Amino acid sequence: MKAAIYKGIKDVTINELAMPVCGENDIIVRNLYASICGSDINAYYHGGDSVRIFKGFEFGHEMISEVVEVGQNVRGLKLDKESILIL
Repeated sequence: MKAAIYKGIKDVTINELAMPVCGENDIIVRNLYASICGSDINAYYHGGDSVRIFKGFEFGHEMISEVVEVGQNVRGLKLDKESILIL
């Protein structure tokens, strides 16, 4: 999977990461659409520490995603149901 990795001011890279393993209390989603917010822009231009975006962390958190895997203890979500995630 692809991920935007925050490296520092004006430095973000797109990296290929291994697909995470779905634990019994987790869900795995496939992003369909993504956006950025004011915190992302501020981190890009001025540094991310104040908004808890640290070097080496994945960047971005606002997206529309499709649920592709559901852990056995998760209730209320089904496969292939679009979910809006704002984390």
